[in-house]
Amino acid sequence: MGLGFYVTNRTSSVVRGVLTLLLGVCLLVWPGFTSGLIVKLIAGFLLAIGVVTLVSAMMAASKTKSAIPVLVALNVAVYLLFGLLVFLFPGFFLSLIAFLFGGVLLIAGLSQVIGLYQSSKYAPVGGGMYIVPVAITVCGIALFFSPRASTEALTMIFGGAVALYGISELVAVWKLRKGTAPGGNGSTGDSSQQGEYTDYEEV
Repeated sequence: MGLGFYVTNRTSSVVRGVLTLLLGVCLLVWPGFTSGLIVKLIAGFLLAIGVVTLVSAMMAASKTKSAIPVLVALNVAVYLLFGLLVFLFPGFFLSLIAFLFGGVLLIAGLSQVIGLYQSSKYAPVGGGMYIVPVAITVCGIALFFSPRASTEALTMIFGGAVALYGISELVAVWKLRKGTAPGGNGSTGDSSQQGEYTDYEEV
């Protein structure tokens, strides 16, 4: 979930994909988690994703001797701020858990859509890669209109969407990395000629 892709340094996107997949699987397998624990898990997840993205962006900026892109900084700010708010006010978000789930999916889906669009400038991105993030975005919007559904049902829907997001993130990283590797379909020359992009992963 980050706005753009650092297509050769995949650490951030891989870590995020794995964390997201694990969270989704846990919620799918154990939807009976207490609501309070679910909120804490989401807060920790958002903060972890924000930190991972920030560290990766700082390392990439250091290697290229450039500033962190605005979209990256915005992405980090959204994750850290949202995660901090959920951590500080768990009771408030617990009472609005459908909106919490919807908000997380909306942020994740839109982040990946924008990320793929940004990446399409540097590597081939097929239309099929947009299907999952768009579906996740729609699912997030739908949850805003399901506040009366049971917490267990909401958790399973959210868990399934999160797991799907994690898988799609890992697949996107692999495809984009393959497309921009020297000699790959997305590269027409030596990778050093694309130096301003080679340290970018998912923003």
